[in-house]
Amino acid sequence: MSICPSNEFQNVQEEAVMLHIQRIEVFVIPALAVDANGYRVCLRISSNRGYGWSEIFVDDSDLTFNVQDWEQQLSPFVGPSSIPDLAEQVATQLQQSIDYDERAIYLFTIALHQLKFLPDDHDTHHFYEEAVLRQRAIAYLAV
Repeated sequence: MSICPSNEFQNVQEEAVMLHIQRIEVFVIPALAVDANGYRVCLRISSNRGYGWSEIFVDDSDLTFNVQDWEQQLSPFVGPSSIPDLAEQVATQLQQSIDYDERAIYLFTIALHQLKFLPDDHDTHHFYEEAVLRQRAIAYLAV
């Protein structure tokens, strides 16, 4: 049994709390239900810790929804970050939610909680899924 020196253990801990978000995608898809007038807004995170997913329904009469406005809110989260730094960024964005549509940050945080490692053989499934979502989407954003 070997004992790990404290500086090696610290490096392992720091590595464990790092998250590298490679891409955030938002798909706006018309609702399929006959009595639903609006859109499914789906957000997907691709990261070194796997994929995260969240979605909400937006009524088509909601004039405050503009997916292009979300790019400025979501782009700071792309790249490597420690979990504490990421939590601080989320808090900062929420404080600025008076100026922004807070649903973008809401979807992002839900997707973060849904991060799941997927085996490499699921990669083709996700590319197919992305193609279907893009085909159905009336708006798409990738940061």
